[in-house]
Parts: sequence; structure tokens; C-alpha cells
Amino acid sequence: MATIGIAFMIFLAGITVGAILLVSWGIRREERDFSLTRRAPGRISQGARQMTGLWVRQRSDVGYAQDAERERLRI
Repeated sequence: MATIGIAFMIFLAGITVGAILLVSWGIRREERDFSLTRRAPGRISQGARQMTGLWVRQRSDVGYAQDAERERLRI
């Protein structure tokens, strides 16, 4: 019975360490890319956002503004 308890504690410790690593990698990536105001740059960052409860609303006009700026610079 004690071995089952020890195995369960090791399993829980592994889940905890995995969650902490996922959030740490995601935060590091977000900080490096300055991407908190737009979509997550990857699956790790998206997972970190889901685990921490961070949701970023996307503006619908950003793409149009960027396209207009690109066209303006080409002329």
C-alpha cells in the first residue's frame, strides 16, 4: 500500500514540475517576442496562456492597418 502512495506522489510531482516548466517556457517566449498583445507565437505559449488564464482579445482592424501601411510604403 505504501508503494502505491509513493508512486502516486511521484506522479503528482511530475505533473507539477511539467506544469511549471510549460508556464516558464511560455512566459520566456512571450517576453522574448513581445507578443502579449497578439496571438501566441507557438503551442507552448498558447498552453501557458491557457494554464494561467490569459486571454488576449484580437482587434479586427489590425490586419487592415498593416496592409494599408505596407501599400503606403511601396509607393
